[in-house]
Amino acid sequence: MNPTWFQHVDLMNVVIGALFLAVIWFMVRTLKKIDDNQSALFQRLNALSEEFHTLKGEHQVMAGRCQVNIGTVQK
Repeated sequence: MNPTWFQHVDLMNVVIGALFLAVIWFMVRTLKKIDDNQSALFQRLNALSEEFHTLKGEHQVMAGRCQVNIGTVQK
């Protein structure tokens, strides 16, 4: 009778270990890509927020709705 793959305990340990490491590698790679995408997303969101507030301020000044009292200086 020929031995089957399951009778080679050392070989099966190597195969299971390699599969386990491959799964962990894909998980780490995916989490790193998610982190990179989140960082880029928040940078874009911050830039968009700054631009929005600048445009909103310009709009309020042009529309004459600015509530700033020029005679008082705030420190």
